[in-house]
This record gives sequence, C-alpha cells and structure tokens, in this order.
Amino acid sequence: MSRETEGSSESSITPGKIQYKLIEYVEDLDRYCHGGYHPLKIGDKLDDGRYQLVDKLGYGGYSTIWLARDLRRARYVAVKAVTADTSAYTPEAGLLYSLGNSPFRPGKEIIPPLIDEFLGCRLFDAKEASTSGLFRPKVAQSITAQLIRGVAFLHSESIVHSDLHLGNILVQFPDAIGRLSTSELYKLFGEPESETVIRRDGKPLSNGVPAHVFIPGWFGVPSDDLVFGEEKIILSDFGESFNPHKTPRFSSKTLPLLQPPEAIFSDESLSFASDIWTLAYRVTAEQVEVLGILPPEWWGKWSRRLEWFNEKGELKPETSRSHDGIRRTWDQRFGYCIQQPRAEAGLEKITEKEKSAFEDMLRSMLTFRPEERATAQQVLHSEWMKGWGEPALAYDSRTNLNI
Repeated sequence: MSRETEGSSESSITPGKIQYKLIEYVEDLDRYCHGGYHPLKIGDKLDDGRYQLVDKLGYGGYSTIWLARDLRRARYVAVKAVTADTSAYTPEAGLLYSLGNSPFRPGKEIIPPLIDEFLGCRLFDAKEASTSGLFRPKVAQSITAQLIRGVAFLHSESIVHSDLHLGNILVQFPDAIGRLSTSELYKLFGEPESETVIRRDGKPLSNGVPAHVFIPGWFGVPSDDLVFGEEKIILSDFGESFNPHKTPRFSSKTLPLLQPPEAIFSDESLSFASDIWTLAYRVTAEQVEVLGILPPEWWGKWSRRLEWFNEKGELKPETSRSHDGIRRTWDQRFGYCIQQPRAEAGLEKITEKEKSAFEDMLRSMLTFRPEERATAQQVLHSEWMKGWGEPALAYDSRTNLNI
C-alpha cells in the first residue's frame, strides 16, 4: 500500500535486485534500508524500557506490528513500527488521537486507542483456522452490527476508513489473556519463530539489516469456536484513512477486488460511499451477474467487459462459473454460499425473513452510483439492523450500550 495524504511525499525506497534468500511469511527484506523498516527483535525494549517485544503479530508494506508487554501496567499491547519514510507523513497516529478525544457514541468502541491493547486475531485468520470457515449465527450478527455501527461513527467524524476488509477487523481476546506472563503466553501459543537472514551473494549483512526475522505468531480462535459474548471487534489500520472534505482522494489503495466501482470508472473524488461498498462486497464480474449491468457512463470504460459479457450485459455461457452457463440469482448464491455450508456444519440456517432483510440492506449498499448508495446512517437504521443486528448487540453482556 502507498500513502496518499495531504502533504505526503513518495518513499525514497526504490525497487532493485533481490539481495536476500527468500523467507516466506515475512516482510520484504530488501526494505531494510535507508528509509525502510526499523530492525527490531524479540526482547527489545521501547519508550525508555516500558514496552518489551515478546512476539511478532504481522507486517505490511509500510510497517511491522509487534506484541509487546507493558511492564508498567502488566498488560499486552500492539506496537506498530512504520518505515522511516512513512513516519514523517502518515496520518494514522494523529487521526487515532483525534478520534480518541471525540465524545463517546455507539460505534466508537471498535476504534483502537493510540496505544493498542493486545487485540487477538484477524477475522480472516479466524476463518482460515476453522473447519467450516463460518461464525455461529449470533456471533456473525454481532460482528456485522458492530462493524456497521463503527463505520457510522467514523463517518460522523468525517473520516473514510478506505481499507475495510477481513484482515483489518480484529477479534479482541478475553481480559484473562492480559494476566498471563510471557512464559505462560508462550506455553499457550508457542514460542516465537525466527529465520536467519542470508545475503544471496554470501556477503555480510549491511548495517540496519536484522540477523534474524520473525514469523508472525498465531494468537487466535477459529471462527467456529468463537463463543457469542466474546466477539468484541476492533477496526485496525487507519493508514489509508482520510477526511474527504479536506483531502481529495481519487484512487483506492484497498485490495483490488474490494475497490468500489467509482474508484475504477469515475473521475470524481472518493467519499464515504466507498466505505459502504467495500463493507458489503467486492468488484468482480460476479457483481454484474447479480447486480446488473454497470451505469452506461461506466460500462464502456470497462475494458475487459467483453471477456465475460456481450454489450447487453448478458453473461457468455463459456465464461460462467456454473456448469450449465446459467446466471446465478441472489437466492441461488445465498443458498450455495451461506445456507448450504451452515447446514453442513450443523449450524442454524438464516430464516427467510432475515435473509430478505439482509438482502435489502446489502443491495442498498451495493448500488453502483455512489450518490445513490445507502449512507452509514441509513444502514444503521435498516430493517436488518433493527431486527437482528441490534438485538445481537443487546445480548452482548460486554457492550452495555443503549442502542
């Protein structure tokens, strides 16, 4: 991801020949250079010895994320170490500070503090680690409702998150995890894993290049094991967030399949509607199958449209993902992707009434033209939220909010 913020400058890091032997599941080692990653290791202490690194949580193109022990308050926190070039202009710290000082309203609870308490695992990882890839029905309702409410809060503060996906939604661990010592944590989840960094030419490592890099640890719960009442989520990674009233943004840096159609086909600046789209779906040929042909002013701009469709927007039989070349309706896709897996996993299926309300909500969020798309407040007050989302939140004993 790149940063596109007011007053930003391009990174001085330039791609070159790969210098190091490949190590899977770690950051790009060639970015340990001037302007790049800061070399850190397990055991390092930060902020005058207050925070001690105990494991690695993850990495991105512009940061590494670490699990640290707050030695003063005996708790675990997440520490994000951004690259040197990025640290001068990333808006994330200032934005989180501003949001933290805003008046409390429903939805603010999923916004992390500037110093993150240890959160747990990404929703993406929780699904990947499970047998079925599913959440229990009430858990799924609560997570969806929390996310909708959180996005509504952000938009009320004039902030577009701009990078909503399962990798940036975290499930917070129970408070009991914070009471574990580091040795107890390792006993429960395993010791940190590291790999030796070796130059391809056999020469010694340059200054600033770590001798070892760490594989991100797994601190999670499989989605099908997540119990209702323990599904508190946190929205993370505000590095691409912006205020559309102050900083025009004309391109999306989120995952390509999640980008809103206006980021691809329109010359207008992005705004709050882009979050609503990525909250609900992803941009692929499947959307035209389910939602219908793109608006006329965009249809001609889609250079690859004729790979799947004729000019009338009719799916070519030879490109259909189904065996018979027939376009699948919403009901058919819902049955295949949601109801059937739930039945096979022994989970309660979604009722026809909830399915209808959920479809209405999603379709309002997936309107192609951003000016016609539902706002976060409209989604917040949708029939699905009133009938299923809000009741799930009300039953969560940890929320204790008047919705």
